[in-house]
Amino acid sequence: MKVAHRFAPGAAVFDDGNLVSCARLVPVMTLAEQTGLMRLLADKVQITAPRITSGSANPAPKLRTL
Repeated sequence: MKVAHRFAPGAAVFDDGNLVSCARLVPVMTLAEQTGLMRLLADKVQITAPRITSGSANPAPKLRTL
């Protein structure tokens, strides 16, 4: 079966001001902030031999996104 519909690049329009990308992450990240995840990561994680030089600079915010 072939799909007969084609979408133009500008066909999808998100015009609602209340839309939030990744909205399910908001409660999780709020809990992480309240429990001190950033401080814990900064205290416990140290990258001593990075494959990329910028990877070892300020690792806590980078790890928080995982």
